[in-house]
Amino acid sequence: MLAYLSGTVKDRQNGEMILVVGSEAQGQVGYQIKTPDHPRYEIYIPGQKAEIYLYTHVREDALDLFGFLSPSEKNFFTTVLSVSGVGPKLALSLLSHADEASLIQMILTDDKASLNNISGVGKKTAERMILELRDTLQKKMELGLFGKQNMKNKTGVTVSPDGSQSIDRSSKLFIEAFLALQGLGYKEIQAKQMIEAALKKHLATSKDGKIGSLQVEDVIKQSLQVSF
Repeated sequence: MLAYLSGTVKDRQNGEMILVVGSEAQGQVGYQIKTPDHPRYEIYIPGQKAEIYLYTHVREDALDLFGFLSPSEKNFFTTVLSVSGVGPKLALSLLSHADEASLIQMILTDDKASLNNISGVGKKTAERMILELRDTLQKKMELGLFGKQNMKNKTGVTVSPDGSQSIDRSSKLFIEAFLALQGLGYKEIQAKQMIEAALKKHLATSKDGKIGSLQVEDVIKQSLQVSF
């Protein structure tokens, strides 16, 4: 059963993407993957390398692949599937509406109104989700299964065991800056390159070598000062 793929994005639109894995010399395979239809997935640009964490759903008449930005998001997806009456389509709809941190907050705070605003989630479904998931999600958060990823998403970098840092394209900071530059008329690839260059320059020139308290507005401003 497929759980992870690394390859090149061939196409992405309307909550689906084609990821090409392999090499021209040894042969390539294109996997069609369903993903949340949310702006945070705009980072998957055709022609770019990408890592996808997969959930394989097998039925009598089909085999569907659902892909996610991180193990944490995949974990949330599979956890939601444990709720009575919730299948992959509805679980994907949840993550198309909001990120996992926001959804967990809705469930833990008994926010039925926000859950009802999500397509496919009725009053009874919202009540079941809160009843059946609250304790499970709380335990997983205590174990750090969601918390570590959420902390990473607030920054713009990932930290390796040796202490080195690299730009995290799935971070909230990166995605919000990316969408803002697109709103200003910049093309996808150019916007991504501008943000990466700005963050790398900040890492290199900051006193502690970290992103620190850098805000989205700061990233946008510094990105606009980058020239290629």
